[in-house]
Amino acid sequence: MTTKISRRDFLFEVSAAAALVSGAAGTALLPTIAQAQTPTVRVTHFGGPYQILDQAVGKPFEAAGLGRVEYIASLTPATMGQLQASKSNPPFDVVMVSRPAGVRAGRAGLVEKIDISKIPNLAEVEPGALSPEGFGIPFVLDTIEIMYNTKMVSSPITSWLDLWRPELKGKIALPSTSVVFAPDFVALIARSLGGDEKDPKAVDEAFKKIMELKSHVRTFTTNPEQASALMERGEIAASPQFGVRISSVIKNNPDVARSFPTEGVAARPYDLAIPAETPAKELAYEYINFVIGKQAQENLMRDLWATTVNRNVVVPDDLKDKVVTDFSKLIFWDDIYMASVERDWRTRWERNVQSG
Repeated sequence: MTTKISRRDFLFEVSAAAALVSGAAGTALLPTIAQAQTPTVRVTHFGGPYQILDQAVGKPFEAAGLGRVEYIASLTPATMGQLQASKSNPPFDVVMVSRPAGVRAGRAGLVEKIDISKIPNLAEVEPGALSPEGFGIPFVLDTIEIMYNTKMVSSPITSWLDLWRPELKGKIALPSTSVVFAPDFVALIARSLGGDEKDPKAVDEAFKKIMELKSHVRTFTTNPEQASALMERGEIAASPQFGVRISSVIKNNPDVARSFPTEGVAARPYDLAIPAETPAKELAYEYINFVIGKQAQENLMRDLWATTVNRNVVVPDDLKDKVVTDFSKLIFWDDIYMASVERDWRTRWERNVQSG
């Protein structure tokens, strides 16, 4: 049975609690009691540069009187595992996931189909960024680009196929199957060879080409942070990497540059999804609506150098060479198709590329 407490009774209980402890200790108790009464939404993010979400979104959300945000670092595979293990009692209220994973989670009943009537700021979102299946709402667009050390290459990298340069032998990192963008890399190489990711023959050619790259690979990274650390230490010359993480490396390393290959860069919409059984559903919708609003989007662009989804955001001149502002330069995969082939491609990657 739920017990309702009136505002007068609540204030009485706070005063009584404070009276139990005198001096400074009593004063320190007040914020703790008040904080316990503030509604809290539990939100995952990918760690690393995304730690800034607390300042860019969490603190403004709380300042607006909407509630507190408790952030938990969790990459997509770990988040999916926890949702599957705790479907009836999810440990999160909003999850940040890559789109193919969000599609699978929605089809499995782990996250709910978004009720767009509860997200008024959705009217400001770039239509091309939206998921066709509606299991999540994008809050930033990451990209798959190439980061490289300008001191370790003879000329700027401008093509995905530049990774096959003889000078890079033993000096690149590729993702292992635990990194979500391994399938993106396959699709990008298929396109770079003049094919299409939906053509099985083109995919076969892409895998054959990638297998030729194995002699160039210093290591297969198990997470994006590892690739960034190797680049920062000068242990690799080049690597496919998320654009947001490249930005984080560049900020502290003047020798590191980013390449937007001429064949195009893959857009990675990061969706916010709501676990189907969360008890904080209304607050979860409040959070998603807030994070796609103009204020939060401007904060994310400034702090993450991420491509925003709110089309009312104006990119300042000093950031125009740091974020992708032209959506025509982005490759948006058919998410339903990519979700359908992801498991097979990961198996092939592990067997034919990563092993041996």
